[in-house]
Amino acid sequence: MIAGKAAAGGGLIGLVAGLALVAGLAVTGHAREGLPLLTTTLLATFLALWASGFGPGAALGLASAAGVLSCALAWLLGRTRFDWRLERTRDLAWLLLAGSAWSLALTSLLHRSALLLADAPSGTALGVEGLLPVVLTGLAGFVLTALPMCCVAPTERRLGPARLLLLVMLGAVVVAGALAPWQEALGSLRSVWWFLPFAALLALSALGGTASASLALLACALAVGWGAQRAAPEVQAQALALVLSLLATLLVAHAVRARSVRREQRWEWALDGSRLGVADWRLLPGDSFVSGAWRSLAGFTGTRWTPETWIEAVHADDRPALLEALAQVTAGDTGRMRLELRMPLADTWRWLEATLLVIEREPGGKPLRLLATLLDVDDRHDALERQRLSVSLFQHLHEGLLITDADLKVLDANPAYTQILGVTRAEMLGSVPSLLRPSAADPLARQQRAAMWSGLRATGGWRGELLERRRSGEICTLQVTISSVNGPQGDLRYHVLVITDVTEQRVQRERLERQANFDELTRLPNRMRLSQLLAEAMRSSDRDGYLLTVCYLDLDRFKPVNDRFGHAAGDRLLIELAGRLRSALRTRDTWADSAARLGGDEFVLLLRAETIEEARMAVERVLRVVAQPYVVDPAEEPVQVTASMGATVYPIDRSDADTLLRHADHAMYGAKQSGRNGYLFFDPEHRRRTEERVMAIGRVQEALDQAEFVLHYQPKVDMRAGRVLGLEALLRWDHPQHGLIAPMQFLPLIENTGLSSRVGDWVFAQALEHLSQWRRGGLDISVSVNVSARHLQEPDFAQRLSELLARHPEALAPNFELEMLETAAHADIEATSALMARCRALGVRFALDDFGTGYSTLTYLKRLPVDVLKIDRSFVHHMLDDSQDRAIVEGVVGLARTFGCVVVAEGVESPAQARTLLDMGCDIGQGTGIAAPMPPGLVAAWVRQYKGMFALVPALGAESAAPTGSVGH
Repeated sequence: MIAGKAAAGGGLIGLVAGLALVAGLAVTGHAREGLPLLTTTLLATFLALWASGFGPGAALGLASAAGVLSCALAWLLGRTRFDWRLERTRDLAWLLLAGSAWSLALTSLLHRSALLLADAPSGTALGVEGLLPVVLTGLAGFVLTALPMCCVAPTERRLGPARLLLLVMLGAVVVAGALAPWQEALGSLRSVWWFLPFAALLALSALGGTASASLALLACALAVGWGAQRAAPEVQAQALALVLSLLATLLVAHAVRARSVRREQRWEWALDGSRLGVADWRLLPGDSFVSGAWRSLAGFTGTRWTPETWIEAVHADDRPALLEALAQVTAGDTGRMRLELRMPLADTWRWLEATLLVIEREPGGKPLRLLATLLDVDDRHDALERQRLSVSLFQHLHEGLLITDADLKVLDANPAYTQILGVTRAEMLGSVPSLLRPSAADPLARQQRAAMWSGLRATGGWRGELLERRRSGEICTLQVTISSVNGPQGDLRYHVLVITDVTEQRVQRERLERQANFDELTRLPNRMRLSQLLAEAMRSSDRDGYLLTVCYLDLDRFKPVNDRFGHAAGDRLLIELAGRLRSALRTRDTWADSAARLGGDEFVLLLRAETIEEARMAVERVLRVVAQPYVVDPAEEPVQVTASMGATVYPIDRSDADTLLRHADHAMYGAKQSGRNGYLFFDPEHRRRTEERVMAIGRVQEALDQAEFVLHYQPKVDMRAGRVLGLEALLRWDHPQHGLIAPMQFLPLIENTGLSSRVGDWVFAQALEHLSQWRRGGLDISVSVNVSARHLQEPDFAQRLSELLARHPEALAPNFELEMLETAAHADIEATSALMARCRALGVRFALDDFGTGYSTLTYLKRLPVDVLKIDRSFVHHMLDDSQDRAIVEGVVGLARTFGCVVVAEGVESPAQARTLLDMGCDIGQGTGIAAPMPPGLVAAWVRQYKGMFALVPALGAESAAPTGSVGH
């Protein structure tokens, strides 16, 4: 509408000026704010053209052309990367070029339309010479609306009241100054007023910026144009020249100011980028300048900054140092001061480095300007603090700390490290520490270091214990933590070792482990440790395929030792027993037998074996070691303590660990019930029969205790002289329900038990008692008793025999004869020979029973001090029909004669056998043909009645069906 009124009053120049105002606003508005350009331009242009006198159709057509032109200019400005802030000269040039293009194009379009259209308003058709002012007017109008749109900044939109009033007043001065030259009342002062708008415009630009100045210039142009539209052409030309001059002045001022602002902004950006805050403090006027970085570092964002507020914001502890530095700088004592202080930032205190420098002084030296900088050194300060803390920790840490390079050469070591190992830091620097060198001497240390390097290579770190030798030679245990430190590229840079001396802890731990796993008295593993050993042994047995013998050992006569000698003596016995058990254990490269104490006099042994027979031999070896005499009191005789052992063999007995111990315990009790000083293997497949056997052995024990055993005697006679020489004692069990039971039915049950020896001692005692009675009754006879191999191997056999002989006042030893089997004599020829010598020293004679049935050699026979050879009844029985048996009998008789022994033939049952024996030179016979075994009460009568005749039937009163036998235990 304004453009239309302008056209109505001023013709084409007014119309172009009005449309230029709309176009400048639309084009720059789209460039800056993205406003809807086409719609706004079409509507405004259409209304302006219609108001100026164009018909609706012509107005719409011209408006469309103007809209297309504006869109094209906006698109072209976008392609040139036009910056609406107009901070560059090129942007001003593009704006002027766009305005010129628009003004020239629109002026030409309107001029051509005025010539062609019949309904064009008057005054729009001009000559060619009149178009230049129109184009310049269009350019001015375009730029006058574009400048405020481009230069109004958000901060400039929020001006204070005082500043806003000042700007309005300056704007009024510009307008008034522009209108003054046309006032006739001014007279000669009119020429002076021409300069007033220029001065006011420059002041307005300096104080309010280009936006304020451009708005004032726009108002000025509107006022001047309005006032000059009715004036003469010369006045209009002067008005246009004034507006263009003011516009040129404003554009030049804007370009200069933009360049200055850009220069300052670059320095501001540089300072902000370097995080260096700068403050220019003018001391006398009290004015100052601070950069954005300064405000950010000092915590004054959004608040007014003054030097006083900055000093007040400094940490109270740092403020005195700052004031002192300011005093020294301003007094001229020093040209520059640098100090660190703390400033508040985001609810915390940050360390800043402040530099103070006086950059301008009066001639008298009084400071005028002070330059201050702030640099954020909080990270550096923290790093220095951490470094100081690290150094302090490194020096005062109780743990030893060592740092090496990638080649394991020592870079540094703290005092604790050198103190722990007794070395100096100087001698370690540049060398490989002993902890990282492989140890060739100690296998355990070598194994530990291999584990360390394996873990270090796998994970870059390792933690564990290492054995190390101090400078003094003392072995110590170190808790070591080693870590690898890599560089930024992943390459190995350092190794860090942390060591702690845990020698005392290890000793304490081992002591606690010993207390928890080992018996305090014997130092053998206890029940807890036994569980571990047994589990490991079972796994090894499954893996390696050997047999594991689990033995349960219990001492037989330990309580009497405690009662007689005291518990201290009992403890000494247990300690010695533990040592013997250790000596009896076998050790190989991959395994070792074990012994453990369960408590009291109970022990468990874990023995490896390849076969069952080897397991039995191992058990017997342990029993022999245990049965040796013990010196519990130096002032007393050694004591004899035996043991009973039960054993089970894994995996034949495939049970768990607890069940294996229980089975071995059951077997041990079976050995106890069998007479002690023996062993018994648990047989899981024949457990029922074992239990029955144990019960039978127990019944034999009861028979011995309840005097159910009796002795029968079978005579030995001189068949040539017809005289009774002696009797052989034969054991019988007079069972209350079953009558007389032959020894072969019960003696094998107790053959490998201690009960066998007890029965043998009873037979000795009874036979000596009967011999004593017969000797006192006038019978000049001898008695022979069978002795078993087990009985003969008792360590105190000779001692007990001597004690039994000593019970009788008369000398019974010359008439007492011990009969032993060949197998018993050959078990240990050296020991047997020595034992026989001790017994012969008592006066006792020895007979070799069942001679010819064993494996005797002439060497054995020569070494054994035997007095009598007894020919086995099997040879005598068949010698009349079998030439080989007859030859054997003749050979035995010849050997007896050669070695000076008496020969006795067993099993003589007929006169023919007796005559044949006499012909061979064997005068002494024994057998049922002479007399069957008889009770001791019938012996004296039978001896007195014997006339040298064969009795082919049993003697009167003797059992008719009782088989002959021997003690044979």
